Formats: sequence, C-alpha cells, structure tokens
Amino acid sequence: MLQRQLLIIASDLEIIRPIRERLGNSTMKADYATSLSKALEYVIKRPYCLLIVDLQMSAIDHAELVRIFRVAKRTPILALTEALTAQEKIDLFHAGVDAFLEKPTDADVCAAQANALIELYLESDKDVGKSVPITFGTALVIAPRYRQVLVGNKPLDLTRREFDLLYFFARHPGQVFSRDHIYDCVWGDYFELGGDATVKVHIKTLRKKLSDLNAGIIENIRGVGYRFVPPKEE
Repeated sequence: MLQRQLLIIASDLEIIRPIRERLGNSTMKADYATSLSKALEYVIKRPYCLLIVDLQMSAIDHAELVRIFRVAKRTPILALTEALTAQEKIDLFHAGVDAFLEKPTDADVCAAQANALIELYLESDKDVGKSVPITFGTALVIAPRYRQVLVGNKPLDLTRREFDLLYFFARHPGQVFSRDHIYDCVWGDYFELGGDATVKVHIKTLRKKLSDLNAGIIENIRGVGYRFVPPKEE
C-alpha cells in the first residue's frame, strides 16, 4: 500500500507529539512543522492528504492563515482551535477549513477525524465546484465535500439520504420539484413503484429536523411537489 502523508502544523510540541504518535505508522507518514515558513515549504513540495493546523500557532488572523494554505494546495484542513463563535466557524469554512476540533484535543478523536477526512479526500472526484459550501448567513451551512451541516453553532444530524435531499433543495432555493423529479435527482433511479412513498417519508423526517432548529422549511405545494424556503440569514 502506498504510504499516505499528513502534516501537523503547530508551534507547541506538546500538541504535535501525541497526534503524531497516534497517526504515524507503516501506512501513514506524519510530518510536522513548527513555523509557517517550514509548513509552506512542506505543503508545496509534498503530496499531503491532510493538514492538521493549530490556528493559534501564528499571530496571523485565523481565516488568513487558512487562506495561505489554500493558495498553496487544495489539501483538506483539520483546524485545532479554542472555542469559536458561530460566525467565526462560518468565516473559517469560507476560508477553507473542512473540520474543527477544540483544544485540548484528544489524540484518539483527532486520529479518527483525520482518517475520515483522508478517506473522503482520496475517494472524492476532485470536483472543486461540488465541494463549495452552501451558506445562508450563519443560519445554515452545508459543506458537501465532507457532508457536514451546521445550524447556527450546532451540527445537524442527518442520514445519508436526508443530507442528499437537503443539498439538492439548497442548491435550488424557491424552485418547485415534483416527487418523481426529486427521486430521479437524489436517488438516481427511474421513478418506480414505491418511489412516491420513499420521497414522502424522507422529506417528512427532514422537514421535522429542519423545523425543530428553524433551519428552513420544505413546503408542500399541493398537486405539484415541494420547494425549499431557506432560513432567514443572521
């Protein structure tokens, strides 16, 4: 198996050491850099699958720090942070962060998150256009590349198909779609026997989750289909 590579970027060796020990093995090479200049040198020269970045390592604005790495490569970024507000998370998602872990960071949790991000990165079709987050202010953020949804400061727990439905609707806010069209686009099959009930059930559960958190409404347009009304931007 080809050895995978990741880079841990932090000025504090006490942060680097447990993560590196947990992730470095025969199939994963875990490099580290304690300065921004050395990190950029490594990122440009080496084919990393993931960057783990302590956002407090530099006096540079957090979002700007992320953008610096984004200019160099499209490698996914796992940010280690202090507690953040909802708006700070939104800004960092826009800058290019793919996931967050608050410090102090548990090495096992970090390793699990890192491995999940790497798998998704390697399996992705590298279509950057499909990975751009969809946002409605701070009220709703949908990050399709890693199938994450934030409502305010809280993650929205969705099944795989519920996420597919929400992403489909969010890409076309205000447009009305029939159940057979939704089935074709989300399930990818011809609208067959049972498809009508399948769409109804999944939309019902998704509507409840959205309404519970005021994260938008999927309206039933009688005799026609459904449309998504986004939440008011905060």
